[in-house]
Amino acid sequence: MAEELNVNKISAEVISELAKSAANCVVKKLGKLYRDIVNKEQIDYGTAFEKYLLDAEQHIGMAKTILYGQTPHYLYSFFECMGIRNRQQTIDPSNVNNVLNMGNKIIITGTGGIGKSMLMKHFFLNTIQETHYIPVLVELRGLNEYTPENISIVEYIYNILGTFGFKLEEEYYRYSLETGCYLILFDGYDEVKNVNSQKVTQEIIDFSNMYSENHIILSSRPLDEFVGWSDFKEYSAVALSKEQALSLISKLDYDIEIKDKFYKQLDEELFDKYESFASNPLLLTIMLMTFEERVSIPDSKTDFYEQAFSALFHKHDAMKKGKYKREKLSGLGYEDFKKVFSYFCFRSFFKNQYEFTEKSALENIQKAKEKVYSYGNFRESDYLEDMTKAVCMLVHEGLNYRFSHRSFQEYFAAVYATQLSDEEQCQFITSWLKAMSGRMTTDFLDILCELQPDRFMKNILYNALCELYDLYEANAYSDDWFIEYMYSGISVHFIENRGERIYVRVEQSYYHTIFISMLHYLHYEYKDMGNSQEYTDIIAELKKKYGKKVGEISFEQLRKDGLYDKVKIAINWVIERMNYVFEALDKIDINTFGKKRKFESMLDEL
Repeated sequence: MAEELNVNKISAEVISELAKSAANCVVKKLGKLYRDIVNKEQIDYGTAFEKYLLDAEQHIGMAKTILYGQTPHYLYSFFECMGIRNRQQTIDPSNVNNVLNMGNKIIITGTGGIGKSMLMKHFFLNTIQETHYIPVLVELRGLNEYTPENISIVEYIYNILGTFGFKLEEEYYRYSLETGCYLILFDGYDEVKNVNSQKVTQEIIDFSNMYSENHIILSSRPLDEFVGWSDFKEYSAVALSKEQALSLISKLDYDIEIKDKFYKQLDEELFDKYESFASNPLLLTIMLMTFEERVSIPDSKTDFYEQAFSALFHKHDAMKKGKYKREKLSGLGYEDFKKVFSYFCFRSFFKNQYEFTEKSALENIQKAKEKVYSYGNFRESDYLEDMTKAVCMLVHEGLNYRFSHRSFQEYFAAVYATQLSDEEQCQFITSWLKAMSGRMTTDFLDILCELQPDRFMKNILYNALCELYDLYEANAYSDDWFIEYMYSGISVHFIENRGERIYVRVEQSYYHTIFISMLHYLHYEYKDMGNSQEYTDIIAELKKKYGKKVGEISFEQLRKDGLYDKVKIAINWVIERMNYVFEALDKIDINTFGKKRKFESMLDEL
């Protein structure tokens, strides 16, 4: 990026100065807000902030990754700062002020492996160096241990501060929130389990409204629901450029000979040939890790995960001189270890477990052992040790364990799902989709589709789409019925690099997810439907009628206001996709899936 990162570790003097500055600001603002607070000058915000920042910087500044296993490295020894895109420009977040200048409420979305959590750690460190705000990194997956009624974002943040030595009564902490002295970094919103998601969403929105002077940055995989977060501006993480990819490789602590060869080939051919993989920090790291053994670069993302797992299982210590074979305490060979790990991932994924206590990790291993390895024996504690130290699929931080990268959990959960019978797979995945209430990313489904496309169509998509078509047929093939059955209304939002667009609000989340997965199965090419003058004029008319912020407007309201027919023209893409899916469905004969075909019939097709 244009601005260079300060890679030096933050000095105690810098932290002390920030703590004093923030404390003075808080006390000064409290004087205006609460004249009745007795001895507010005696409240030692400076000491509280300094102790917190010193402890938190030491912890957050170090990170464990899939490449380094259990050895933490300073963030800036391997971090490459990607851009984030807003409107028609790319913003450089190497200086956090560039992001803060965009507004107080920011959402940053990105696909798996793009580096969102590392970016949030960077924001934490850079805030200390470049601003007068007190940063707080809030890993939202920690809220999965709570029941909805016990979730309070205000108290959760206070507990995080306390974990890092913040010694101040909660009353005075709450006063400080009103002065706007904090940058709250909510990381991993998409990792909040479904049963808690509604409460967490409301808590974050309420917090942002009640303490609106603070800055908030939230990271997540892309979710449709962010369209409804009208006060938040959404930006997307930008893939690495070739220059950034080369820079990342040059920083990594790895066998110098292998790294130099890989760097040269990445520069000469690999990046240009495999840009979709090489521009993703996680997949680029996997390319390096598997570089020695590779015959060719895989064509699919799922093959990357398989390659990485194999490389880590067999030779994680390739970057160290004097290579040796790392013994597995569990005594399991590759295939058996993978079977147990696949079930571990499957069970934890569907239980919304992304982080584990030792007890919960061992319980999942025990279940996996009973399910897929009943013919042998190993100690659960040994397998946990292997997952953590030998194969590096889990990272041990403090008292808890987490996946070295969540993408591996999704991939191996899908691997296990492929081993279910057709009936089991159909019933289980369908029940899960219906229970998700629309709050989900499709990454797991996309992986499952890639691993077993025919079975995915037969078990997951076909019956659901036939049900939807039957409803469409029963309603006289009415396009209006389809639109109003699938969606509840529309809203208008400004989208990066595309301008203002009309969005539909999902009503039937199950069928909507099935529809999106069918388009993925068909490799559908999405087109921008909003480039015409007519489209622009319709948006202008909606804004004139409903105000600059066109919130959730129902189709019923649009009919009453005489705007439904115009909106229908603007969202004609809904009908185009419906026709595309139903026409493809009509040509599919699932009875042929998995059956051997006669040589003559194959010859005729070829």
